[in-house]
Amino acid sequence: MQINPHYLSIFAAALAFSSAASAAQVSVGALEGEYDLATSNTVPASNWGYTKGRISVRKLDDQHVVILMACGWKREPKAQCSDFYFAQGRDGGVYLQDMNTDWMRLYFDPASRKLTIISRGFDAKGSVRRDVFAPTTAPLTDPDLVRRLKREEKLYKDKENVRVFGPYTRWEYKNNRIEFQNP
Repeated sequence: MQINPHYLSIFAAALAFSSAASAAQVSVGALEGEYDLATSNTVPASNWGYTKGRISVRKLDDQHVVILMACGWKREPKAQCSDFYFAQGRDGGVYLQDMNTDWMRLYFDPASRKLTIISRGFDAKGSVRRDVFAPTTAPLTDPDLVRRLKREEKLYKDKENVRVFGPYTRWEYKNNRIEFQNP
C-alpha cells in the first residue's frame, strides 16, 4: 500500500501539534472570544472547504464553554453551514464533547490566539481539511453568518435538544482533547 505524501504532511503536522502541547494547566476560559476564518485548505485539493466563517466561544460556567460556528461552503455557498460544540476543562486540559466529534481535532495557540480545526472527510479520497481561525474584535456583519450563528445559539439552548441529549454538564468529555500549543 502506497501512502500519498500529502496525507503524511497533514498527519505529521497534526502529530507535531500534539507533541508540542505542554502538560501545563490550561483553562477552558482561555478559548473564549471571537474568531474569523483565516484559511481553509484540503488535501487533496478540493472545494470541500469554507469561503467564510466565524467561531464564537462563550463561557457557560467555570468548567464549560460552547463553541458556535457559522460558515459558508466553497462548493455550495447557500447551503446550511453551522454547528455547535461543548468543551469542558478538567484534569489540566480542555476536552471537546465526545458525541459526534471523532472526525475532528482542535488546536489552540494561546500566543497567537489562533484556533485550528483539522477534519477528516468520509469521501473515497480520504480528504483532510485544515481550517484556521484568527481572533477578531470586529463586529460580525455578514448577514449569512449572523443568521447561522443565531441559529446555533438557539439550538444549543433548545429544550428539546436538552431533553433528548441531556444537559451538557452530563455529557462525556474523554476522547477529544483540545491541544494547546506552547501554553
